[in-house]
Amino acid sequence: MRLVTASEVRHTGLMFGEYSDAQWIALAFVFLGITLILAIAVRRYVGILERLYIPASVIAGFLILFLGPQVLGAVTGTWSLFPDQVMDVLVRLPGLMINIVFAGIMIGKSLPSVRTIWRESAPHVILGSVFSFGQFALGALAVAFILTPFFGLPDAAGSILELSFAGGHGTIAGMGGLLEEAGAPEVIDVGLGLATISMITGVVGGSLLVNYGIRHPRIDVARTRPVTKVAIDLRDIRPNSGDTREKDVGLGSVSRSFGAIALAVAVGIVILELLRLTARLFGSDVFDNFPLFPFTVIGGFLVQLLLTATHREELVERRTVNDITGLALDILIASAIGTMSLAALGANIPSLVILTAIAFGWSVIGMLWLGPRIHRVDWFEHALADYGQSQGNVATGFILADMADPARETTAARAYGYKQLTYEPLLGGGLLTAFSVPVIVEIGSAWFGAICVVVTALLIAWGMLRARRVPAR
Repeated sequence: MRLVTASEVRHTGLMFGEYSDAQWIALAFVFLGITLILAIAVRRYVGILERLYIPASVIAGFLILFLGPQVLGAVTGTWSLFPDQVMDVLVRLPGLMINIVFAGIMIGKSLPSVRTIWRESAPHVILGSVFSFGQFALGALAVAFILTPFFGLPDAAGSILELSFAGGHGTIAGMGGLLEEAGAPEVIDVGLGLATISMITGVVGGSLLVNYGIRHPRIDVARTRPVTKVAIDLRDIRPNSGDTREKDVGLGSVSRSFGAIALAVAVGIVILELLRLTARLFGSDVFDNFPLFPFTVIGGFLVQLLLTATHREELVERRTVNDITGLALDILIASAIGTMSLAALGANIPSLVILTAIAFGWSVIGMLWLGPRIHRVDWFEHALADYGQSQGNVATGFILADMADPARETTAARAYGYKQLTYEPLLGGGLLTAFSVPVIVEIGSAWFGAICVVVTALLIAWGMLRARRVPAR
């Protein structure tokens, strides 16, 4: 059986009549929706997938992968369940959907003062940044001194750990243009593979850490304490406190939220185009292939700022924004996994194993050693959420926080939620993450790794010095 690459997704597929390009786009979403429903059934009847909290979107991605041209098509020689026109659409969706996901990060959130947010979230921001810059440093040095000379992984892959583990599928997809321009298109598939692995190591490793904490006599875990107060779900930092009655503006909640997200994306496009124009005036093309999604976060912030300034926050509900961005994320993950190249993964197995071991080891050590030194109060629950984000995504952090503190007796979930307002626009797929590839292309992974070692050390020192002013419990 010959494995084909993502660029060779051409096969007979199911027999269809002649359709226009627009009709094939619509059909691709039909295929995708049906696959997501099938994935729910698979997750329901394959119990271990549900127990490991594996999202249905990940399962859908593997269904597309196995029933598509790379596996089923290779076995049959010509035929698979997904027409080539559908695969052509799916391969482009991740880079588009990530803009919607990031545009919705700031929209619909009614927050307390900046001082309150920073006081509660600062340890999370610092530890999360330590995890990210540590991934930059260790990944870049591993690429420069091991993976490039011995296994042929391109030097442009220096930031692959942070892109895939802290960033995830959407970040890898969004960075595709820069990686292709750097002459390293195979890094995209390696990153998608690592992003998929990280979702498993995040939940499985986090579950092991919870059990370790419960059994360790020196670690106080909220899960083992008697419940002394009413649990409050602060997962989404619920907006619109006070009078939330909708005004008749001629559009439903979903339409209003969609419009706000679209406006955020449009603002992001304007910002990026202005940066490109400014750079060209100075003879630089640094922003020509720069991804859009980091700027949609800024667009979302400006849209929410406008809603707040005009006292119109009630027009956009956070719950609805979450529904729209959640759909975009499901489409993104399923499409990204379903179209990643098995050939590229197979050719880079040593790199995948080494990078996974480095990322997992760094997160575990960082949590157990740095956690109590940066999070002084209820350190285990707080640090566990940061571990989850460094190994998977924002949702993984909330899942692990719930495992350690199901009654929400600590402030871990709320503080971790506030963290995203500062951390997400910069790292884990934000601006600094996006700039990492151009910087590596310019100075090389070795120098990039060395710089990130220094930044990581400074962040650790800052976190530990700051924690000394907070009484431990």
